[in-house]
Amino acid sequence: MHPIIDRVLVPLDRSLAVDWIWRPIEASLIRFVRGLQRRRTAVQIQQLLKRLQTYPEVLQGKFAGMRYASIEAACSAIFPKLLGTYETELDEVFESVFKRSYDIIADVGCAEGYYAVGLARRFPTSQVYAFDIDPRAQRLCRDNASLNGVNGRVEVGGGVNAEQLAATVRGHRALVICDCEGFEGSLFTGDTVAAYSMSDLLIETHDFIEAGLCSRISGLFSKTHRVHVVHSIDDLQKARTYQCSAVDSLDFETKELAFAEGRPVIMQWLYLTPHENI
Repeated sequence: MHPIIDRVLVPLDRSLAVDWIWRPIEASLIRFVRGLQRRRTAVQIQQLLKRLQTYPEVLQGKFAGMRYASIEAACSAIFPKLLGTYETELDEVFESVFKRSYDIIADVGCAEGYYAVGLARRFPTSQVYAFDIDPRAQRLCRDNASLNGVNGRVEVGGGVNAEQLAATVRGHRALVICDCEGFEGSLFTGDTVAAYSMSDLLIETHDFIEAGLCSRISGLFSKTHRVHVVHSIDDLQKARTYQCSAVDSLDFETKELAFAEGRPVIMQWLYLTPHENI
């Protein structure tokens, strides 16, 4: 039963009503409450959209000023990206990344290009390879790369396997970003780990899809790379603590909607840097 329905009906003695009377009343109340919730969510979304421009851009954070061709994200939440709060758990990692230089940046699971395009803007001499199996994500990534004037350095492709990714970065000072929904277990193998001897890697691991991925991948790289683990933050905690001028005046529930990234569990990223400074 819906918790609001519980508060309304629990004080009543259900035994006083026969089942054929009770069930329609309960179903009608549930439909009414869900309708209110849908309308409230629609109003919240409208409030957020009013704070975005026709051609929206990232408002703050590591990719502030990056423009979006449309208010769309692929396989992730759009509002945190436009607000600039998306994956702020990684801010310290990117403080380190931005102090380095790279010949090549590879983004596996690039979605609409938040990282591929954002990093192309931050590293104007790097060649970026963006991979995603979703044709819509590829299209959005190309659109955003074009809008931000980096389409000449962002090459968007489909899927990539372990050997192809290793060949892309081998012999280069590279940065690899990976968020591929559990495929990281197949993408990084003992046979290809040597190709990353000059690479920094940031890998989101999906242990809820395949148990032990985080420890297995960190074990693969432990001899060649320093391993730093970053944990995600719960969406409710983000609503309590994150700040952005575009939503500071809104109520808590709307902030929760704005900052939510929708991870099913607390997750981990592996930030891997070579033991030897190249």
